[in-house]
Amino acid sequence: MAQTSKELEVFKTKRLQVRKAVRSALLVPFLILVLHAIGIFLFSSGFLLSRTVLDNVSTIQPSSVSDVDLPKTFEKVIVVLIDALRFDFVVPPETSDDGNQAAYLNALQTPLKLSQGFPNNAGLFKFIADPPTTTLQRIKALTTGSLPTFIDAGSNFAGKTVEEDSWLAQLRNKGKKIAFTGDDTWTHLFPNLTDSELTFPFDSFNVWDLHTVDNGVIDHLSQTLPQSEKWDVIVAHLLGVDHAGHRYGPNTIHMREKLQQMDQLVQNLTKVLSNDQETLLLVFGDHGMDPKGDHGGDSQGEIESSLFLYSGRKFLSETDNIPVINQIDLVPTLSLLLDLPVPFNNLGSPIASAFLGPQLDTGKLASANKIVSDQISRYRNTHPSFRDEALSTSLYNLATTAWQKQDFETANEKFHQFQLLSLAECRSLWAHFDLVLMFLGIVVFILSIIVLALFIIAFNNEDESATDYIKFIGQKIAVGIFAGISSGLAAGVVFSKVYSLTAFGIAAGIVFGFVHAIYALRALLSNPFNNSVSKWTILAAVYAILPGIQLGSNSYVVWESRSLSFLLVSFGVVALISSLRLPQANRRTSGVINSIVFIVLSRLAEYPKICREEQLPYCTSTLYASTASSVSSLTTIVLLYVTALVLPAIVRSFLRTSASYEGSAPLWIGIGLRSVLLLSAAYWTLDFSANDGSKTAVEEENLQIFKQIIARLILGVTLVGTPIAWLRGRPLCLRIDMTNNEDKIKQAQENGDLKTASKTAQVSVEIIGFANTYGSLYLLFTLAIFAFTSLCSKPASAIALAGLVYQILTLLELSDILSISSSSALLTPTILALLASLYYFSTGHQATLASLQWDVAFIFTRTVQFPLSHLPLLFNTFGSFIITGIAVPLVLFYKYGPSPRDSRRSIVLVSKLVRTTSVLSLYFAILTVINLVVTFVLRRHLMVWKIFAPRFMLAGTAVLVVDIAVVFATAFGGQAVLTVFDVFK
Repeated sequence: MAQTSKELEVFKTKRLQVRKAVRSALLVPFLILVLHAIGIFLFSSGFLLSRTVLDNVSTIQPSSVSDVDLPKTFEKVIVVLIDALRFDFVVPPETSDDGNQAAYLNALQTPLKLSQGFPNNAGLFKFIADPPTTTLQRIKALTTGSLPTFIDAGSNFAGKTVEEDSWLAQLRNKGKKIAFTGDDTWTHLFPNLTDSELTFPFDSFNVWDLHTVDNGVIDHLSQTLPQSEKWDVIVAHLLGVDHAGHRYGPNTIHMREKLQQMDQLVQNLTKVLSNDQETLLLVFGDHGMDPKGDHGGDSQGEIESSLFLYSGRKFLSETDNIPVINQIDLVPTLSLLLDLPVPFNNLGSPIASAFLGPQLDTGKLASANKIVSDQISRYRNTHPSFRDEALSTSLYNLATTAWQKQDFETANEKFHQFQLLSLAECRSLWAHFDLVLMFLGIVVFILSIIVLALFIIAFNNEDESATDYIKFIGQKIAVGIFAGISSGLAAGVVFSKVYSLTAFGIAAGIVFGFVHAIYALRALLSNPFNNSVSKWTILAAVYAILPGIQLGSNSYVVWESRSLSFLLVSFGVVALISSLRLPQANRRTSGVINSIVFIVLSRLAEYPKICREEQLPYCTSTLYASTASSVSSLTTIVLLYVTALVLPAIVRSFLRTSASYEGSAPLWIGIGLRSVLLLSAAYWTLDFSANDGSKTAVEEENLQIFKQIIARLILGVTLVGTPIAWLRGRPLCLRIDMTNNEDKIKQAQENGDLKTASKTAQVSVEIIGFANTYGSLYLLFTLAIFAFTSLCSKPASAIALAGLVYQILTLLELSDILSISSSSALLTPTILALLASLYYFSTGHQATLASLQWDVAFIFTRTVQFPLSHLPLLFNTFGSFIITGIAVPLVLFYKYGPSPRDSRRSIVLVSKLVRTTSVLSLYFAILTVINLVVTFVLRRHLMVWKIFAPRFMLAGTAVLVVDIAVVFATAFGGQAVLTVFDVFK
């Protein structure tokens, strides 16, 4: 029947009310996101270590010092940095850790052979890096002699550019010509120091590419080396060893081939320089790698690298064993050998054998030690972090006195002790924390928890005017933000912390708006004490607090995944017991089955993992084909295809419990989801095929083309096509059955049952799937996000994420069977949060920098391109948080049917949607604030940078990712409400 103009006008009015409610609903999660971002910014500004970088430049040239005799040793230098050159790659043990002959052993032999055969011309050293063992910070240390920190704060801020004194800058100041080829990180750090005509940088980020950079560097070296009149210094940074480690692991044939290539390069260079007494060759690594080929932490394999010195001139003293030196010791050594002023910020010591020489000249070594100690003394007297230390002053004075008396052995001993003591002082004194900013960050998070708790408690009602309350909150917040910015700016100017205090002012304004609005509307809002607290609410509170408390123990942080699995299993057991007590046989059976499945999945989620160093030897990595590889196994690839076929069937079985596998469901799930997952499996099959090492260059190129075609097709379908189709196509999972009742009416008339005949409609309509209209619709969108995340995850991780989807559906079914959501709005979102945290570990991640799977950044592109490189890395690392954040509206929508022509219920549903999504944000806010407090208290703990700081960074990033996901979930959840309202108008 056609609608009258009046009915149409009423519908438009009601629809406008629902749309306004949806728009208003976005205000709450967005403002919570802003609050949490400000809290993380404030705490990070106070916590992440910083040091003041001095702009001073050394001007004292070694040969110009009147009381020392230290002439220039070399005129030219060739610096070859082999990224991730682990110590045992050059000085191999007899066997690898597992007792078998490792593939990388004896592949790079030249440095050890030359150092043993020609000890005065060649020297080999164990080269110890200061963590974090990341390339950028290592290059800074290797050129300036300073220690790495998370933030380098100086008088001028130039991003990643190195502004402090370095041996490169000293060379440039003397008019020397510097040639460079290799990792483009150098050109970002030192943009104006190398000769533009002799600079050939290469993109450094594509860890899947083992050969482009190395082959290019070797080619440019062969061309530049003979043109000695054009250069004074050559810097070459090769990346193949590092990339082979990241992609395949160290104990592989690919690593052996790269090391053999590096060995050939070193052989060629030493042959060229064998009769050259004016040129020094340096070959070293910036860090090592762990057993899986990654780096960033402080394990033995990561910090132990190698340094090889060679020249046609005899300039080294013989050593019985391989000396152990700090990487920053290279800086003063190279500076003195080239007669350069030692960089002003240097904290390294001269390498003894380079100055003792073949004649064991202790006087020359004492000269080197005195120059370096004088430089460190000037640095100490200038740097604001140092205090007058009696011991260091005494050592320096004793060394100087011994020097003046030409007691060189004593002078060397005392100077070296002074240098080491200064280095130790820096390592402790530079751990400078701004306690005020850290405290303000904690305060902001506590306030966000109060706001969320008040909101969840206050808006527990069935009144459609709840969204009007939200708009009222927005008005109050606008006033509060204006006042907060004004007061924050004023305080920032007074205390010289404009950005920090203005941010805190904004946060205070948001909180003021929330609290003021809720207080003003207290008479209209629900009474939080009108209902008794259920057992499910108590359980939710326990699950929200226990994981946070565990973060105060380094052992619990290390084994966090096991405690999460235990908590989820305990919920499964509680659900099982509750299911056994249900009176209805069918619900009891369903509850028992789903509880058992939930328990089993929680245990299985512990299996796929990458072990962190502290878990060894009690943990075995299972995500890849071996513990020393980043390559998936054939079994995993096969299981990925099985998952692509089985998961849609599992989803179908859950929808059929509410007769919702109708309408769009077979197309979107049975065909669409299965096709995308099969394409994703095909992508990783091609990747697996490319890793066998048997492909030619042309075949590898073709594989890369096919891989990117598949990846971009999935990207277009899941993140572009599906959301558009979902928003515009309204893919409801419903079927309408129409039955002609003429025979029934006729039969009733013949039987004289005129009452039945008059009440029976000629045509009856039955809507199949009506009871789960909202849930089935929103599930389609959630599965699209899962499908994209599956592509961005390694094969074993994708299988684990399929288990996450299965477990979410099981949780929703249990919530319906046990009526959990009706008695507690807190528990189901809290369990979702626990699942997000557990599956973070199940996808091969840990709270460590080394666990980041950088190679997935090149799924869609071969070079770094925003956002095609950043999206897969984000979804790979935080996929479990994104999926659960997007899925949280299902807690409300699952098996929830519409009320035709009832705009009031739709508006109430929008209000409940915001309340439900807020619970997830509340959980992660509680977890984060406990993490912040623990980090604040344990900031001087021995394990702070190894365990607690990475866990803080995980918590801070995860809460922001979840908040962003919740914003999108609220937006698309509101759109689902609007879609259903339009259909059932």
